[in-house]
Amino acid sequence: MSAGVKLKAQTIQPVKRLEIEAKVGATFPVDKFVGSKKLGPQFGLEGRWNFDKPFDVGLEVYMGSAIRDYEGHTLSNRIFSFLSIYGDYNFNRGSKVAPFVGVGIGDVKCDVIQGSEGREGMSLMVVPRVGVELWNHLRLTADLRLARKGYNTVGISIGYAFGGGRK
Repeated sequence: MSAGVKLKAQTIQPVKRLEIEAKVGATFPVDKFVGSKKLGPQFGLEGRWNFDKPFDVGLEVYMGSAIRDYEGHTLSNRIFSFLSIYGDYNFNRGSKVAPFVGVGIGDVKCDVIQGSEGREGMSLMVVPRVGVELWNHLRLTADLRLARKGYNTVGISIGYAFGGGRK
């Protein structure tokens, strides 16, 4: 007697080519640095091009902060990405629940906007991310933004993708 396993092949629903996502969320510092870690804000705008395959490519403008309490004051180290490029693999694209995994890379400006700790300047940022798109428009994303000591964060965001969805 043998037990059979039935595997369902991924179906790729046709979706609209272009979508633009506006997102907002929270960040938390991940690296060892000065002070105690606190939640900070993040904001982003990303345009994505959906291919016929379950892949997409996007360009993002982003701003986020690594915030800490240090010597009785708030320290805020901000990263601003003028343009980062992303690639995502989408599972069950076009379905009501569509998980995705991806990675991004970009050039970011690192600024100390409150306090005096942290090295300012330009840096390369690498961003692995995972998430889920619900009802073809609502996106929940968790990411790890690695740029420079004192600026590295883990974040969670909620976004809405305008356009996109099924054809």
